Amino acid sequence: MGRGCGIPLHLKMLVTLRYLATGNFLLTIADNLDMSKASAGKCVREVAHLISYLAPTYIQFPRPEEAHHVAQRFYDIAGMPGVIGCVDGTHIPIQSPGGDDVEVYRCRKGFYSLNVQGICDSDLMFTSIVASWPGSVHDARVFENSNECYNLEQGNYNGLYLLGDSGYPCREYLLTPLLTPRNEKERNYNISHAKTRNCVERAFGVLKRRFACLSIPLRTKLTNSKQIVMACVVLHNIAVSKKIELIDDEVLPQEDIEMGDVEFEQVVGGNRVRDRIVQRWF
Repeated sequence: MGRGCGIPLHLKMLVTLRYLATGNFLLTIADNLDMSKASAGKCVREVAHLISYLAPTYIQFPRPEEAHHVAQRFYDIAGMPGVIGCVDGTHIPIQSPGGDDVEVYRCRKGFYSLNVQGICDSDLMFTSIVASWPGSVHDARVFENSNECYNLEQGNYNGLYLLGDSGYPCREYLLTPLLTPRNEKERNYNISHAKTRNCVERAFGVLKRRFACLSIPLRTKLTNSKQIVMACVVLHNIAVSKKIELIDDEVLPQEDIEMGDVEFEQVVGGNRVRDRIVQRWF
């Protein structure tokens, strides 16, 4: 390219995809493509913004009229009834964002991160992503402030549930494992729960293998880092819809469970629903 010439759109896309797939320094990518680091950074910023803008099209929580079809797909995994998604959080490492609130981005493992919440279906496609919370925030708090939690609380999905690990409170619409199963039915429930909820761990594992930039600190401004995460999820969902599979995709290890502050009345209601499912289905 000559000096002063605009960068072609296809080259902007290739620069961005290379960065997302490898996580290399922008300077290295720029040198390989004979452009400046500033130009490479601008390409990534522009293209990631445009791709993340497509999130409402490619990341969609199932509508109530579609939910029973989704639940059937989950039921086929391990016999868990009424599941419309599996929820979990993962830490995306970032460079220090600076400022007075920098420490809220330090997660319990000691590095700066975004605590990204994902809900996925049985095909490992993300149906919801929240990428705006700092790393010190608990998974349960992220969920409690999400649109999906609000919609479920409104009763739009009666008789249908999300599955989460024990770091979440057990609610009428969010089922968690039994910490101390006492009989065969409860043990069978836990086994089915674990096999079904494994979808979200695998989904995050595949996402991070597809886009290595999410496994190393993102060296971009905080706003751009959030858009990069959303862009990666959009591209992941497109790949899933096109049945582009990874060879040797790995499952992320389950993170240490933390129990958050939970209102007692909500826990009782959730336990009642969970006990009914255990007795009826297992």
